[in-house]
Amino acid sequence: MVQEESILQQHSVPEGILLKRYNYLLRFLFKGALAGVGAGVIGAAFRLTLTEGDLWRNNLLIWARGIPIWGWLVLPVIGSLAGGLAGWLTGLAPETAGSGIPHVKAVLINLRRLVWWRVIPVKFIAGALAIGAGLSLGPEGPAVQMGAAAGKAVSDRFSPSKTEELHLIACGAGAGLAAAFNAPLAGAVFVLEELRRNFSPYTLVGALMASVIGDMVSRRILGPLPTFRVMEAWPFLPLTTLPAFLVLGVLAGILGALFNRFLVASLDLGDKLKRIPRWLRALCILFGVGILGYSLPQVLGGGHPLAEAALSGRVAWTLIPILFGAKFLLTMISNSAGVPGGIFLPLLVLGALLGSLVGQVSGLLYAGFQGMVPAFAMIGMAAYFVAILRLPLTGIVLIIEMTGSYQHVMLLIFTCMIAYLVAEALGSRPAYEMLLERDLARLQTDASSPDGKMLMLDFALENGAGACGCRVQDLELPTDCLLVTIRRGGREIIPRGNTRLLDGDHLAVIVPEGRAPLVYRELSRITRGKL
Repeated sequence: MVQEESILQQHSVPEGILLKRYNYLLRFLFKGALAGVGAGVIGAAFRLTLTEGDLWRNNLLIWARGIPIWGWLVLPVIGSLAGGLAGWLTGLAPETAGSGIPHVKAVLINLRRLVWWRVIPVKFIAGALAIGAGLSLGPEGPAVQMGAAAGKAVSDRFSPSKTEELHLIACGAGAGLAAAFNAPLAGAVFVLEELRRNFSPYTLVGALMASVIGDMVSRRILGPLPTFRVMEAWPFLPLTTLPAFLVLGVLAGILGALFNRFLVASLDLGDKLKRIPRWLRALCILFGVGILGYSLPQVLGGGHPLAEAALSGRVAWTLIPILFGAKFLLTMISNSAGVPGGIFLPLLVLGALLGSLVGQVSGLLYAGFQGMVPAFAMIGMAAYFVAILRLPLTGIVLIIEMTGSYQHVMLLIFTCMIAYLVAEALGSRPAYEMLLERDLARLQTDASSPDGKMLMLDFALENGAGACGCRVQDLELPTDCLLVTIRRGGREIIPRGNTRLLDGDHLAVIVPEGRAPLVYRELSRITRGKL
């Protein structure tokens, strides 16, 4: 007994160290809460601004339709002016263009800088102008990037540590997503699944704290109801509907892969149009969007009312292919404009339309499936989300929180997994991964800069990756790349040539600043898991 007590004492952590860790955790959670407050206020204000913008655009359209001859020009002219201003503002902070989530990911791996005092005002104003004028873009990307900027602001004021700074940026990003959709758990899961890929205690508790606080602030300003308020009681789904959801998952996977290919093509088109000033490009695109919106206003903006109509079963199946095609193409054109705006909400709208179509056609073919359209639309949103972004946990949790429905979890998971597998089988890569690599490919830095600045990159070795089971000496590491440590569980290992890599390892790599984009692409290739 005495021998056992002595062994326990040898392996126990001194009380002083435990107290220091506890105090540090409390201070970190306080900073995370501050980041959550900032992200919540900004996210709620952005949502309110976009709601007012939608009302203004709809009222303007009603007024313009009362003018017989030149009324069709009102929305294109005013919208193009707003788009031109949004494009000019974006030129002041080019990192705010598009979703902003790939930029946040690049910041978290030390490849980009985040200037919070520039990102927040430009992203807010330019995003509100572009989406309010009618571009098919969503609020979640801007909310995530502005939330990350709020975390950076807290870090600049209270945290000298670089590691803690990155934690706070990720926490703020998760809180931004939580505020954008009233989905605190989805915000925390998004940080773990997409931004950090790291389930460390500080990442987990910090993301949860910031997301919950951000959601509380948003709900205090906007109200406590779910984002989509369409059903008091969702229809019951028997297991006989499984074949129909199998079809929905396959369609979501195919159309999700198509979405990603068109997304890359639209961004390539935007790159080819770079000779045209950004403000002029946005102005011209929004003039065309205004003309489309005069005859088909449902597809303008993020599309929240259209998603609610699909979830309520109020969109006729004969009209859905037209709305789906128009919304799809408008989303691609909007992404080539080079102004702020996300893809979450547009792709959720497309998923709702797809699910509604499958549900209505299933009801026509089999009378027992009638009345189930809302559930099909809800599950369609999640499946299309997963097919495009390849974030199954985030997609499932997000849709559950946005609709307030927990009763179809089994079919929800089943359909999302089918969509995931189909998209993978078609060779489609996750959207944000492709966007990040495009962003890094455009970085033009001098590998032999006189200051010789070095960067440390962190890579999580995923199950099924090419490097799993390899010895360090067998890795084909890029030139000027040095593997300095391997984090395995709670230990840090100094790698040797015969050290074997295991899934779950975190590789810390030092590389010259100029070669960082190339090294990131090469090491991502061998550390990412494959089915």
